[in-house]
Amino acid sequence: MALHDAGGRHRTPNWARLLPPLARRFERRLRTAAIADASFASIVLLASIPLFAGILVLVTPGRILSREMTCDFVYNLSGAWHLHYGHLAHVDFHGPLGELNFLLTLAGFRIVGPTPHAFLVGVIIVALAVFMLASWAAWRRLPLLPAVLFVVFTSLLVLMPANVGDRPSDFSFAMSYNRYCWSAISILALILFIPPRREWHDWLGDWMDVAVGGVLLAAMFYLKVTYFVTGLAAVGFAAVLFPHVRSWWGAWAAIVGLAIANAAAPYSRAYLQDIWAAANAGGIRTGLALHIGNFFANSESYAAYVAAFMAACFMYLRGLAPLRLAAATGFIFVGSLALLSQNAQLRGTPLAIVVAFVFYDQLRQHAVQKPLNAMVPLLVSLMIFPLLSIGVSSTSLIAYFARTHGNERLVVVDRTQLKGLAVWAEDGKLLEAFGSGRIDYKLLNSARRVGVRYELSPFEYVETIMEAAALLQDGRHVQGNIVLLDQVNPLPFMLGIEPPRGGNLWSGVGEPVHEASAVLGKADHVLIPKFPSFSDATETAVLEYGAYMAEHFPNREETQSWVVFSREDAVRGPRGHVPQSSAAYWP
Repeated sequence: MALHDAGGRHRTPNWARLLPPLARRFERRLRTAAIADASFASIVLLASIPLFAGILVLVTPGRILSREMTCDFVYNLSGAWHLHYGHLAHVDFHGPLGELNFLLTLAGFRIVGPTPHAFLVGVIIVALAVFMLASWAAWRRLPLLPAVLFVVFTSLLVLMPANVGDRPSDFSFAMSYNRYCWSAISILALILFIPPRREWHDWLGDWMDVAVGGVLLAAMFYLKVTYFVTGLAAVGFAAVLFPHVRSWWGAWAAIVGLAIANAAAPYSRAYLQDIWAAANAGGIRTGLALHIGNFFANSESYAAYVAAFMAACFMYLRGLAPLRLAAATGFIFVGSLALLSQNAQLRGTPLAIVVAFVFYDQLRQHAVQKPLNAMVPLLVSLMIFPLLSIGVSSTSLIAYFARTHGNERLVVVDRTQLKGLAVWAEDGKLLEAFGSGRIDYKLLNSARRVGVRYELSPFEYVETIMEAAALLQDGRHVQGNIVLLDQVNPLPFMLGIEPPRGGNLWSGVGEPVHEASAVLGKADHVLIPKFPSFSDATETAVLEYGAYMAEHFPNREETQSWVVFSREDAVRGPRGHVPQSSAAYWP
């Protein structure tokens, strides 16, 4: 395009002439979205686009890809399978987590059948619930731009196929309860620490806020109790410092009272006993040095929030903001760190994102009194925090979609009720080599090339449990109760049989050890992995139950990956023998 006319004078390009009006139009719309109130329908419409796009990403591949902590994913399926047979959580099987996550997968069993895809039904149910609750809370408090971003932030956090704090491509549906609870407590914090638009004088809306808070507290209690306790503390804290909560202190006190009464009711006693047993077994991380080390190891992630707290304190001292801005910022940040301290991840605090919305609300009030052109860029810049979090969730979903569509490096389970689970393909000769005892000099380097975070890669874990399922379906082993001495026992779900009662759903660090008669009393087969997902759990179980197994399970045999004990009448054919190659695991 020529930049000079026939007379040699400078000529503005046609596209450049459009910039000033386009820029002014964009500025006006941005200012409206950043400052003005929005309708509930507009928030729902705009935020639903990424929500349903994320749902389609998860359901369209026809397979579920797991690249990390696969045993934790089948843990969820195993818990739901217990409920499928009418077992009672914390009575027939034990663990410190609530049963809501298993109930969601059980709903999936009813809708799509007992397959791994049932888990996604639960994810979608939670995502839709979070979407509606977040839309309500944001609509009453925020303009269009931050409201839509908050709803998308909390919704995609539920859908994200990776753990908070991990790389977006480390696909894992493990510990989904943490993602659900991070979203739930973020919505509760928004309700408690940002007042609704007071000009409404909407008593029905205030009652709805209290009801939403009660639903979120109940959900967190039945997911993971640490979030529930933090939520209760947040309500009490807000009732002291925030007028919109204090003015409805009676309603909030009633909700908190009902939540505590529900937790203390006789029907919750077994749940509390499991929590107490896990705490006594070391399930609570109390090492101060550990937490300090983790904080400074990820100090760059927390610097912005420390700076925000200092800025809020400065604004209070200069009379630019009330004390509750600094109080809310400090509580949210400290609460986030407290929650993270009891999670398996070492970083990632989605709740702290709410600090940006609290500051947004405070600065928006100043925007009414100051020139909008000066305030809008500052307001928009605060939204970088939720945008980056949305970017992490979106990146994970997009990468998941790309990896699950026609990737030749995936191995998809095609037998048992685990059909549809996909893992990253690896060299399958490692387990064969270690299991056979034939050690080649190349084995060391071959093993280290895999580069797993845990003792088994997802491929190796699936290979071993599929081997166990094939062994128990060989016609020699009588169908009956199966106990597996590893972190989780997925075999009853895989084979479609009733799971055993009496033991832990998850065995490992911080889990109590139950009596042998309670765990093995009705078992027909006991399997000990040669390659456990967590060696300490297996070794502890063998040490605890060895004598009982030696007395009651005379039939013994060995495969590449397993040592199998069976009762006298549970195997058709000759009795096995005790192999010397697995002496470390023999009672």
